[in-house]
Amino acid sequence: MKVSIGIDGADSPKGGCTTHALYRLFKELLKGGYIERVLDYPYLVRLNPSVPFKTRGNGAVAIKFELRKDPEDLVSFVVGLIEEYVREVSGRIGDVGLAIAFGDYDSKLTDIYYEALTDYVHRSRIAELAEDSAGRLVLPTGLSRGCVGAVAAIGWPASRFTYELIVYRSSYLAPREALVDLEKLASVDLNPEYRTFCTFDSEAGKVVAVPKGPDPVLLGLRGLDPESLVEALNHLGISEYVEGWIIFKTNQATGDHYVPRASRDMKPFRTGCVAGEVVSVKPVRGGDVELRVYDGFGLSVAYVFRESELTKVARNLVRGDVVRLCGVVKYWEDVGGVLHVELMEVIDLAEIYLKRNPKCPLCGARLKSAGRGKGFKCVKCGYRAKELEPVVQQVSRGVARGFYVPSCRGAKHLTIPRPVASLDTYISVQTSVGRVSDFYQQPQRISQ
Repeated sequence: MKVSIGIDGADSPKGGCTTHALYRLFKELLKGGYIERVLDYPYLVRLNPSVPFKTRGNGAVAIKFELRKDPEDLVSFVVGLIEEYVREVSGRIGDVGLAIAFGDYDSKLTDIYYEALTDYVHRSRIAELAEDSAGRLVLPTGLSRGCVGAVAAIGWPASRFTYELIVYRSSYLAPREALVDLEKLASVDLNPEYRTFCTFDSEAGKVVAVPKGPDPVLLGLRGLDPESLVEALNHLGISEYVEGWIIFKTNQATGDHYVPRASRDMKPFRTGCVAGEVVSVKPVRGGDVELRVYDGFGLSVAYVFRESELTKVARNLVRGDVVRLCGVVKYWEDVGGVLHVELMEVIDLAEIYLKRNPKCPLCGARLKSAGRGKGFKCVKCGYRAKELEPVVQQVSRGVARGFYVPSCRGAKHLTIPRPVASLDTYISVQTSVGRVSDFYQQPQRISQ
């Protein structure tokens, strides 16, 4: 029997990580003989970042496999392991979303994934799904805070994806700097054979792959090919024992949340893109830029923040330009829904013309007006001409048509970052899962 398990919210401010919870669960499922065959890489699914009630990191995980044992035994086994993990990281089991789908019921949850990715989903929607599933969708922890994410992770169709290899520390207290050679880490993206991205932000001179905070993640390598990620990890030569590593198939860096919307539908807690004509451009304090765009249905208020690295483009826009703005809509008091821009496309540029006085045909100096109806005069050589006309010149714009995306430093989880913006291959990369060892390793020393 096919089984899909989704988890969300298994971490806490004091530690833990939902991806780590799935790693631990998967290890115990293997040890307990529950898995007959793994059907795909584990999923790491980022959801709508604009929802204020989201779990930490707005990320859920899922795994799909053929079950070898009794389904009821599986449910109690999974619940026990998750409860144990949550206690270990000082979390609250009431916040953890846990969903288990049997058979092909996961295919019926695709709509929930897209809703949870681009809009606000109330927990009552999940309750209805479970009630109508005839036992094929089980929520062992009930309608918890993370139940939406857990179900959405199961429903992710994995049509656009990248990969992330996550290494876990053997001890939360082990300093990451002592375990990772940062110089080697900075060089990983420079080797095209590894097909990694956003390991090191060369523009900012900062390592992106090593997180901060009291969680078990040592580092995360993002890339386009899982086998190449393993090669990159071996290149790093981690200096100490680690708990293990696992490769996730993920919707990170895909822009999956950029759905087209009319301005009237760009409501708070939604994501999407609006295309229209620029009505106004207003630089504001701190380096941000306010844009107002009209699409024929209404006016959208958008902010391009300095951190997005798109403000230079935004400042060079003028009234009449046609743009497509993508991002998340958040609620601002006294304003309503404001689009926080993550990606920008300049579709068309308004033509700007400048009328100038002609130049003197004798000395080349710019002529001055000689008075109403009297033509022009040259204050340098004295030349006068009544028949000359002003010269109309098209002004060169400081921006070109095309897509503008942030660097790794300015990109959010779902945003397509600059290193992969020009690549189409990440959408269609397919790698079959033949062995469990293809994407999972137990404790070991990672050799160079």
